[in-house]
Amino acid sequence: MSIFMKLLDIDGTISQINEINEIKSYRNEVINSSSIDLEWFPYKGNYQHSKTKIFAAAFCTNWGERIVLHLSKYEKLNYLYPEKELIKDILSYFNQFPLTFGWYTTGIAIYDAKNGKRLKGRDSDFFILHQRCLYYNLDSPFEIGYNRNYIALKKGSVNKHIDLIKIFEKNVIQDNVFEGKYRTPSLENVSSALLGISKYDNLNAGKVNILDKPIDEQKKYVKRDAELAMLLAQYNNCLVLRLMKEFSKYAEMDYFKVCNTDVSKWYENKYEKMIFRGEVTLNHTPNYKLEKQEYGGGHHTIPKKGFFYDSVVYELDVKGMYPFIIIKNNLSFDTLNCNCCKNDPSAYLNQNTIDLINEYLIEKKINRSVSNYWICKKRQGALPLILLNVLTEREKYLNLLKEEKSKSYPNALLVEEYQTYQLGAKLFANAGYGLFGTEYFPFSNYKVAECITGEARRIHIQMETIAKQPPFSFDIVFGFTDSIFVRINKTGSGEVEDEKIHQFINICKIELGITIEIKNKFVNSIVYGKKNRFVGWSGKENEDIVIKGLEGLAKSNPLWVRRWFYKILTEIIKRPNKRFETIPNLFEEAMFELKNEISKSKERIDRELKFTQKLKYNPEQYKQSARAGRLSRLLGRDQGEEIYWFETNLKDEYTGAKYSTNIPDINNINLQKYETLLLGKLKDTLEITDVSFKK
Repeated sequence: MSIFMKLLDIDGTISQINEINEIKSYRNEVINSSSIDLEWFPYKGNYQHSKTKIFAAAFCTNWGERIVLHLSKYEKLNYLYPEKELIKDILSYFNQFPLTFGWYTTGIAIYDAKNGKRLKGRDSDFFILHQRCLYYNLDSPFEIGYNRNYIALKKGSVNKHIDLIKIFEKNVIQDNVFEGKYRTPSLENVSSALLGISKYDNLNAGKVNILDKPIDEQKKYVKRDAELAMLLAQYNNCLVLRLMKEFSKYAEMDYFKVCNTDVSKWYENKYEKMIFRGEVTLNHTPNYKLEKQEYGGGHHTIPKKGFFYDSVVYELDVKGMYPFIIIKNNLSFDTLNCNCCKNDPSAYLNQNTIDLINEYLIEKKINRSVSNYWICKKRQGALPLILLNVLTEREKYLNLLKEEKSKSYPNALLVEEYQTYQLGAKLFANAGYGLFGTEYFPFSNYKVAECITGEARRIHIQMETIAKQPPFSFDIVFGFTDSIFVRINKTGSGEVEDEKIHQFINICKIELGITIEIKNKFVNSIVYGKKNRFVGWSGKENEDIVIKGLEGLAKSNPLWVRRWFYKILTEIIKRPNKRFETIPNLFEEAMFELKNEISKSKERIDRELKFTQKLKYNPEQYKQSARAGRLSRLLGRDQGEEIYWFETNLKDEYTGAKYSTNIPDINNINLQKYETLLLGKLKDTLEITDVSFKK
């Protein structure tokens, strides 16, 4: 698996691999398993038997065996119903595996009963296979699920199936484990980002009619999709599957249910188990569930816009601020405003926190105010109980991990195991408190969420107050939620500066009870005057620059723009004294490459000049004239999926506008659009760093 481990970065390219060689893992998470992929005739609208039939299928086992089936074989054998015989073989192989994996295998398209328009989703492999089984009176291993919005193996089936898209689309995986490496959970995006491998020949069945390809190409296409699914199940020694097992343990929920549900279901199940066992009681908080309302977020300091080079900036983070607040204050749906502690003055939340909550409500013109909140002093709340248990587990595994790594010959398997355990605990703990502010969570309570964020604002403001006052007198560059960025007035000694920071950390520990960590120490940094946007560099040549929130690196931008934005930004931050000479030269290089190299290669045009956009709505919800609507219908994309296009000089015959989904001819690329875009994305950076924008 090691050859597939490198993530695609700004300077990287997707591997164009004709054949994937070794696919093999014997871990318990994938033992005796196979991935499955099907291809069928595309159709529009509601499923009807007459509209489609399955023409290809592929299996890829955990030990790397590939099985490819194609309708042509059965047609050559002159069967009366060739597809029926193909399906029999598909079912025969499918039933041999105790565990199967797939990618979007369990979805069903949902249509408006009145106008017949598709509202969301699309029909999946198992839905089509189930319908074709019904058509031929074959025993289907599947059944339509609740509200007819998914399909699953029949209840009581001894076999198990994991639809991998259900795992990789979870925020806890997409954002926290893979840090947004893939923008949408399509098989193409995830496999390209994590494996560096695309679908076969970069084909997409949603746009290209695979049936137009030779039969051998069709087989390779379906085989590749099955291979990618198995590779992603095995990725990094089955990392996501191992994490699902950890979440299953903490949620006290069946592993396969955890794979197919989200965080709210995990915590709902955990709370219900605690209530059933009597660990939590709702008798004293009958109004524990409250409908969603707007409440305040974390505290943000207005950033001090500027270019700070040869001027050390420390990024200081509070370790586990929200869990600390929840545990210390016993905040939970079953403890807030209980009917047993209302008259206990010691149960009331800090008045400064109440004042901050009301200040936010006034600022946002929200028509309500808070007089007081109090928290139960007699019983520990459900969420604090969970956090104490989970974070104690995490601390145990962090210690074991540290101990193992310190050995002369660390056991790699134990290091991996402890790393998984501590990460699973951290992610599960961090996922719990945000649920109180959501709409459909059975234990949602906006007042609990308001208390947590209100306390966080109070602590953050006090941190900044301590930092600004003597004996520290730090210059606060900016701060948000649980972090502050500070500069120390020059003392002439880096050691003295570090000592002052450690003194500040100790004072905060004593006065506020919080643990602050030095997350980064930047020798050069750019602060943009906008919330949570900055660039910093440690001064160590072998270390990358740290970038937060810059639009120039947004994945919607073409790769060429992101690549050169990153190069120019890196040059400024690492070699500020030379920026007035080097930046104009770099921009000239970028323009030369665009006009003389990229624009003359269809492969590079496709790879580097493609704009993308993630769809906020379903195609039918966009106006006919809207670009997103046109492209989503043209490309067959749904809400949450990605559309793409190239900017052109001439109107495209399919879009009717000056943009196209096809790779444009060399003379039809609107190079000016790309040039202007790069300049526009760099504008703020160049102005802050005094590089002449006009030049």
